[in-house]
Amino acid sequence: MISFLTNEVYISKFLILTSFVLLIFITFAVIYISYVSWKDKKRLNK
Repeated sequence: MISFLTNEVYISKFLILTSFVLLIFITFAVIYISYVSWKDKKRLNK
C-alpha cells in the first residue's frame, strides 16, 4: 500500500509537470502563429 501511495505521488507530479510543459509549448505555438500571421498581413498590405 505504501509503495502504491508513493507511486501515486510520482504520477501526480509527473502529470503536473507534463501539463505545465504542454501549456508553455502551446503558448509559444500560439505566439509564433500570431507573429507569422501578423508578418503575412504586413507583407500583403504592401
